[in-house]
Amino acid sequence: MKLQNSENMVVLGSFLGITAVVAASVLAIVSMYTQQPIRQAQEKNRQKAFHRLLLPDFDTVGRSVDAGGCSFTPVLQDGVICGYVGQSSSRGGYGGEIEALVGFDVRGRITAVQILRHKETPGLGANVCDRKFQRTVFNLRENAPEVPANAFLDQFSSRDSRSAGRWRISKDGGEFDYLTGATVTSRAVTGLVDRISAAFAGSGLGKSEGDKR
Repeated sequence: MKLQNSENMVVLGSFLGITAVVAASVLAIVSMYTQQPIRQAQEKNRQKAFHRLLLPDFDTVGRSVDAGGCSFTPVLQDGVICGYVGQSSSRGGYGGEIEALVGFDVRGRITAVQILRHKETPGLGANVCDRKFQRTVFNLRENAPEVPANAFLDQFSSRDSRSAGRWRISKDGGEFDYLTGATVTSRAVTGLVDRISAAFAGSGLGKSEGDKR
Protein backbone atom coordinates (compact mmCIF):
# COMPACT_ATOMS: atom_id res chain seq x y z
CA MET A 1 0.00 0.00 0.00
CA LYS A 2 1.34 3.37 -0.98
CA LEU A 3 1.79 5.88 1.83
CA GLN A 4 0.33 9.35 1.57
CA ASN A 5 2.65 12.38 1.65
CA SER A 6 1.61 13.22 5.21
CA GLU A 7 2.35 9.67 6.30
CA ASN A 8 5.71 9.80 4.55
CA MET A 9 6.57 12.95 6.52
CA VAL A 10 5.65 11.28 9.81
CA VAL A 11 7.74 8.20 9.03
CA LEU A 12 10.68 10.29 7.88
CA GLY A 13 10.43 12.57 10.91
CA SER A 14 10.32 9.58 13.26
CA PHE A 15 13.33 8.02 11.56
CA LEU A 16 15.34 11.23 11.80
CA GLY A 17 14.33 11.67 15.43
CA ILE A 18 15.40 8.15 16.36
CA THR A 19 18.67 8.61 14.44
CA ALA A 20 19.38 11.87 16.29
CA VAL A 21 18.67 10.25 19.68
CA VAL A 22 20.94 7.29 18.89
CA ALA A 23 23.72 9.59 17.65
CA ALA A 24 23.46 11.82 20.73
CA SER A 25 23.53 8.77 23.01
CA VAL A 26 26.62 7.39 21.28
CA LEU A 27 28.39 10.76 21.54
CA ALA A 28 27.45 11.05 25.21
CA ILE A 29 28.82 7.57 25.94
CA VAL A 30 32.04 8.24 24.01
CA SER A 31 32.46 11.56 25.79
CA MET A 32 31.88 9.93 29.18
CA TYR A 33 34.57 7.32 28.58
CA THR A 34 37.13 9.68 27.00
CA GLN A 35 36.81 12.71 29.28
CA GLN A 36 38.83 11.24 32.12
CA PRO A 37 41.70 9.91 29.95
CA ILE A 38 41.89 13.29 28.22
CA ARG A 39 42.01 15.09 31.57
CA GLN A 40 44.66 12.67 32.83
CA ALA A 41 46.77 13.20 29.69
CA GLN A 42 46.45 16.99 30.03
CA GLU A 43 47.43 16.84 33.69
CA LYS A 44 50.40 14.61 32.87
CA ASN A 45 51.59 17.11 30.25
CA ARG A 46 51.14 19.94 32.75
CA GLN A 47 53.16 18.14 35.42
CA LYS A 48 55.88 17.39 32.88
CA ALA A 49 55.97 21.07 31.93
CA PHE A 50 56.27 21.99 35.64
CA HIS A 51 59.53 20.06 35.80
CA ARG A 52 60.86 21.98 32.80
CA LEU A 53 60.49 25.37 34.51
CA LEU A 54 63.90 25.16 36.22
CA LEU A 55 62.29 25.44 39.64
CA PRO A 56 64.11 24.25 42.76
CA ASP A 57 63.75 20.50 43.31
CA PHE A 58 60.23 19.67 44.45
CA ASP A 59 58.38 16.49 45.34
CA THR A 60 54.82 17.73 45.79
CA VAL A 61 52.42 20.02 43.95
CA GLY A 62 50.02 22.00 46.12
CA ARG A 63 46.54 23.31 45.55
CA SER A 64 46.17 26.06 42.96
CA VAL A 65 44.85 29.50 43.86
CA ASP A 66 43.48 32.19 41.56
CA ALA A 67 44.80 35.73 41.56
CA GLY A 68 44.47 38.48 38.98
CA GLY A 69 42.76 36.17 36.50
CA CYS A 70 45.66 33.69 36.64
CA SER A 71 46.17 30.38 38.42
CA PHE A 72 49.14 29.85 40.75
CA THR A 73 50.25 26.45 41.95
CA PRO A 74 52.81 26.07 44.74
CA VAL A 75 55.48 23.39 44.49
CA LEU A 76 56.93 21.96 47.69
CA GLN A 77 59.97 20.05 48.86
CA ASP A 78 59.58 18.19 52.16
CA GLY A 79 56.39 20.15 52.81
CA VAL A 80 58.00 23.57 52.32
CA ILE A 81 57.00 25.81 49.42
CA CYS A 82 60.02 26.34 47.16
CA GLY A 83 58.37 27.94 44.14
CA TYR A 84 55.20 28.65 42.21
CA VAL A 85 53.87 28.02 38.73
CA GLY A 86 51.67 30.68 37.18
CA GLN A 87 49.29 29.71 34.39
CA SER A 88 47.02 31.68 32.09
CA SER A 89 46.13 32.08 28.42
CA SER A 90 45.69 34.77 25.80
CA ARG A 91 43.63 34.86 22.61
CA GLY A 92 46.00 37.41 21.08
CA GLY A 93 48.12 34.93 19.16
CA TYR A 94 48.22 34.95 15.38
CA GLY A 95 46.75 31.44 15.36
CA GLY A 96 44.43 31.90 18.32
CA GLU A 97 44.80 31.01 21.98
CA ILE A 98 48.20 30.66 23.64
CA GLU A 99 48.54 29.12 27.10
CA ALA A 100 51.68 29.71 29.15
CA LEU A 101 53.32 28.50 32.34
CA VAL A 102 55.68 30.79 34.22
CA GLY A 103 57.89 29.46 37.01
CA PHE A 104 58.69 31.70 40.00
CA ASP A 105 61.07 31.17 42.89
CA VAL A 106 59.89 32.18 46.36
CA ARG A 107 61.37 35.66 45.87
CA GLY A 108 59.21 36.26 42.81
CA ARG A 109 61.89 35.92 40.17
CA ILE A 110 61.06 34.07 36.96
CA THR A 111 62.85 30.73 36.61
CA ALA A 112 61.62 29.90 33.10
CA VAL A 113 58.69 30.25 30.71
CA GLN A 114 57.04 27.35 28.90
CA ILE A 115 54.26 27.59 26.33
CA LEU A 116 51.85 24.82 27.19
CA ARG A 117 49.59 25.12 24.15
CA HIS A 118 49.44 27.17 20.95
CA LYS A 119 48.35 27.09 17.30
CA GLU A 120 50.98 29.36 15.83
CA THR A 121 52.43 28.91 12.34
CA PRO A 122 55.33 26.42 12.14
CA GLY A 123 58.58 28.19 11.29
CA LEU A 124 57.19 31.59 12.30
CA GLY A 125 55.10 32.10 15.43
CA ALA A 126 55.90 28.59 16.60
CA ASN A 127 59.55 29.66 16.92
CA VAL A 128 58.45 32.07 19.64
CA CYS A 129 56.66 29.33 21.56
CA ASP A 130 58.56 26.08 21.09
CA ARG A 131 61.66 24.86 22.85
CA LYS A 132 63.40 22.44 20.49
CA PHE A 133 66.95 21.16 20.48
CA GLN A 134 68.38 21.52 17.00
CA ARG A 135 70.85 18.82 15.96
CA THR A 136 73.82 20.06 13.96
CA VAL A 137 77.21 18.62 12.98
CA PHE A 138 78.65 20.45 15.98
CA ASN A 139 76.46 18.81 18.65
CA LEU A 140 75.80 15.33 17.31
CA ARG A 141 77.24 13.70 20.42
CA GLU A 142 75.66 16.04 22.93
CA ASN A 143 72.66 14.98 24.97
CA ALA A 144 69.58 17.09 24.39
CA PRO A 145 69.09 19.47 27.34
CA GLU A 146 66.03 18.99 29.52
CA VAL A 147 64.99 22.55 28.74
CA PRO A 148 66.13 23.51 25.21
CA ALA A 149 66.99 27.16 24.75
CA ASN A 150 64.60 29.60 23.15
CA ALA A 151 66.12 33.05 22.69
CA PHE A 152 62.75 34.76 22.92
CA LEU A 153 61.38 32.96 25.99
CA ASP A 154 64.72 33.08 27.80
CA GLN A 155 64.56 36.90 27.88
CA PHE A 156 62.16 36.59 30.80
CA SER A 157 64.38 34.35 32.95
CA SER A 158 65.57 35.94 36.24
CA ARG A 159 63.23 38.90 35.81
CA ASP A 160 61.69 40.19 39.02
CA SER A 161 57.91 39.87 38.86
CA ARG A 162 57.59 43.19 40.69
CA SER A 163 58.89 45.00 37.60
CA ALA A 164 56.06 43.58 35.48
CA GLY A 165 53.04 45.54 34.33
CA ARG A 166 54.73 47.41 31.52
CA TRP A 167 56.61 44.68 29.66
CA ARG A 168 56.44 45.24 25.91
CA ILE A 169 58.34 44.23 22.81
CA SER A 170 60.78 46.81 21.42
CA LYS A 171 58.53 47.52 18.44
CA ASP A 172 55.95 48.82 20.92
CA GLY A 173 58.52 50.86 22.86
CA GLY A 174 59.47 48.12 25.32
CA GLU A 175 62.70 46.33 26.15
CA PHE A 176 62.05 42.82 24.82
CA ASP A 177 63.29 41.64 21.45
CA TYR A 178 60.79 40.10 19.05
CA LEU A 179 61.05 37.63 16.20
CA THR A 180 60.88 39.09 12.72
CA GLY A 181 57.87 37.67 10.91
CA ALA A 182 56.24 36.75 14.22
CA THR A 183 55.51 40.14 15.74
CA VAL A 184 51.92 39.27 16.69
CA THR A 185 52.99 36.11 18.50
CA SER A 186 55.91 37.88 20.19
CA ARG A 187 53.56 40.61 21.39
CA ALA A 188 50.98 38.11 22.64
CA VAL A 189 53.48 36.01 24.59
CA THR A 190 55.15 39.07 26.12
CA GLY A 191 51.78 40.44 27.20
CA LEU A 192 50.79 37.07 28.66
CA VAL A 193 54.01 36.65 30.65
CA ASP A 194 53.69 40.25 31.81
CA ARG A 195 50.13 39.67 33.01
CA ILE A 196 51.00 36.46 34.87
CA SER A 197 54.05 38.08 36.48
CA ALA A 198 52.17 41.21 37.54
CA ALA A 199 49.41 39.05 39.01
CA PHE A 200 51.95 37.04 40.98
CA ALA A 201 53.62 40.19 42.29
CA GLY A 202 50.26 41.53 43.42
CA SER A 203 49.09 38.26 44.96
CA GLY A 204 51.40 38.36 47.99
CA LEU A 205 52.32 34.70 47.46
CA GLY A 206 56.07 35.19 47.22
CA LYS A 207 58.41 36.40 49.97
CA SER A 208 59.76 39.90 50.00
CA GLU A 209 63.48 40.47 49.59
CA GLY A 210 63.67 41.30 53.28
CA ASP A 211 62.15 38.01 54.33
CA LYS A 212 65.30 35.89 54.42
CA ARG A 213 65.74 32.78 56.50
